Amino acid sequence: MRNLSKVLLISLVPLFAFSNEIQTLSDTKQEIIKLKQKQIKQKEQSNKYDWVSDVNLNASISKNEDDTRTNDYYLSISQDIFKFGGITSQMDYAKQLKKMESLDLDINTKDDLNTIFSLLIDVKINDISLEQNTLNLKNSEISIRNKKSEYKAGQLDISDLNDAIMTKNELSDTKKELNLSKLVNINSNKKYTSKNYKEINIPNIKLMNKDTYLQNATSINYAKLDTTVNKSLYKIKKSDYLPSLALTGKYGYEDSNLINGDDYYNYGLELSMPLSLTASNEIEQSKLDYLISQKELADEQTNSLSTYEEAILNINSYKDRITLAREDIKLYDELLEVNEEEYKAGYKTIDDVETLKNSKLIRALDIKTYKLNIQKEIFKLYFNTSKV
Repeated sequence: MRNLSKVLLISLVPLFAFSNEIQTLSDTKQEIIKLKQKQIKQKEQSNKYDWVSDVNLNASISKNEDDTRTNDYYLSISQDIFKFGGITSQMDYAKQLKKMESLDLDINTKDDLNTIFSLLIDVKINDISLEQNTLNLKNSEISIRNKKSEYKAGQLDISDLNDAIMTKNELSDTKKELNLSKLVNINSNKKYTSKNYKEINIPNIKLMNKDTYLQNATSINYAKLDTTVNKSLYKIKKSDYLPSLALTGKYGYEDSNLINGDDYYNYGLELSMPLSLTASNEIEQSKLDYLISQKELADEQTNSLSTYEEAILNINSYKDRITLAREDIKLYDELLEVNEEEYKAGYKTIDDVETLKNSKLIRALDIKTYKLNIQKEIFKLYFNTSKV
């Protein structure tokens, strides 16, 4: 049992790792979140006591056929005290609606955080791609230099040299595109945070297991709360058309030009039941809302499982590509060893060695890119979870 608790604790650690990450958001977004939190709290209190009737303050002046004027000032109330579960359902509705709206706010907040960190990873990938582009340009220049010599010696057709030049031009264009992409990613992040992108640390989040993800997936928890809210609304709607018992009371002061004013009061119980032609339709509509939300919950559970499995497929694909890249690096190491020996012996040029070194570095940078893409997949899963 103790070991099980440890496993559970370890699996839940990532869910609370970002308790301070909200500070990454811009000041304006943080203020909006705080205001919305206050709004949700106020709305809960309003909904919780929606069943409590208002006390009415009334004043009337009347005159009859004998020209007697009467002034009447009074307080009155008619308060439901029994509605076949409608009152408790109303309070439960307020509680569950607050949870659902708080979760919705949390979803939007985590969407923003996911965007921030995803863009930061994209900037890192841009930097890696620029490094690879520089290495490819070096290899391209070596290729052009060698082909030019071969062409002058009559050993190569002009089309081969032209292809090498075109390849270099394409790499130069790609470099401009990569620089632009990096600037766009940096600028896009300014929509979500006022911090300099270089000052934001990308946290190291571990991949959670499937059970932990499904237990904490925001879409599933939101659908559960939506089902609970609709269930409460269904109960409330049914109670609206059932008999209700209310406590009534009135306290006032009345006077006229014939008699001196005097206080008065009355109180009692009132039993009532509305008769409506559309009652059954409205109740059925509310019931259908509840049934639909149950089916949507089941559908969301399927979707969330698919989301997790898709992320795992992507992660495994990147891991396979990392394995292939490492195999290529081993092959480059073997070729480099041979080519360096032949270069020292005078059988190979330094260009052959430099080309292999650059190609090896390019594959090493591929591994960094794959690892960053894995991190993006993990972030995507993490930001789809919340504690309810």
